[in-house]
Amino acid sequence: FDDKPFTLGKYESTRIRVAIAELAANGGAPMGFNARFTDSLARTEIARYYQFLKQHDALYRASRSHAETVLLYPRQAVHNGDVGPVETFRKLGTRLLDEHVLFDVLPDDAVTSATLAKYRHVVSTDSPDIASAIDNMKRSRFDLPYTVRVSTSRPADSAELTLHFVNYNREEPARRKDGKPGTGRGITDEKPIATRPARVHLRLPADITCSYVEFLTPEQPEAVTLQSTVASGTVAFELPPFLVYGVVRIIP
Repeated sequence: FDDKPFTLGKYESTRIRVAIAELAANGGAPMGFNARFTDSLARTEIARYYQFLKQHDALYRASRSHAETVLLYPRQAVHNGDVGPVETFRKLGTRLLDEHVLFDVLPDDAVTSATLAKYRHVVSTDSPDIASAIDNMKRSRFDLPYTVRVSTSRPADSAELTLHFVNYNREEPARRKDGKPGTGRGITDEKPIATRPARVHLRLPADITCSYVEFLTPEQPEAVTLQSTVASGTVAFELPPFLVYGVVRIIP
């Protein structure tokens, strides 16, 4: 959609910051519904996060996904009336997310050999042993818990690389009287738990160099330059703690 990002009809009134961050991290325009601007606490965070996106518009507008792996959606099987592989696809996707693999999703009936050649690894519902495949992948590594999700994009008008980190960890709301998980009463129950410092080893594409690394987060007005090292096509640095959304710029 170029500079016209997608949005989702996501009914989320408690995890406001996560809802904004996860969509921004994946090329979308947050948030579609339940932007509770009449709640003063929610309005404060909505304004903080929207202003962050506005301030760094060049990182988001018409950016493109950057991934090392592609996961193929089994659309040919679905068109043939076989939805069984869809559950396998979901499990594969969850495992890739948990292991912080940088991946795209494409339908298997719309890819060409030229498309697949862009990726280091191709994963499909026919993959025999995804755990072994992930372990043996030559890929970027992130020393992060599964509660943090990672994605990567390339700005439209620069040779940078942008890393997006979304932290879902929080104090969970009390369960309802019927025993089901509570959804919370609004942003007062979002209660995110900040991340710990984490090591990152990011494999650089052949056409991207790294002169320095910069860290951004909506909760901190000023950018922070991170100490980094580059060796054998990989840039390594320590990701600082952040509350919900962290952005790292790999700058040539």
